[in-house]
Amino acid sequence: MKKLATVVAWLTSGCFYADVETPLAYRAPTVVEAKAAGAADVEGIACNQAVLALFAWGDGGYAAAVADAKAKSGARELADVRADTTFFNVLFIYDKACTRVTAKAVR
Repeated sequence: MKKLATVVAWLTSGCFYADVETPLAYRAPTVVEAKAAGAADVEGIACNQAVLALFAWGDGGYAAAVADAKAKSGARELADVRADTTFFNVLFIYDKACTRVTAKAVR
């Protein structure tokens, strides 16, 4: 009976609470198109988190990471945007997935 309860809990992961976004789409101009040669590099991070695979929250999407980079730098536009995704997990008790973007700030 314990095994059945464990399987049911595993299959219904995220059913108690889940508010997660992870789309990865953004059009960014090149450095030449934006006339941003010599512009400073900026970084933005957006993360999703989950506890026990039952409760999840966050906006770890590309657009949220870009918005974070713009807010931190005061840039009106970003050029040459590059993205990386990282995952952190502790025995399926706590999960964290982050999208990090690095770009040139166009002011």
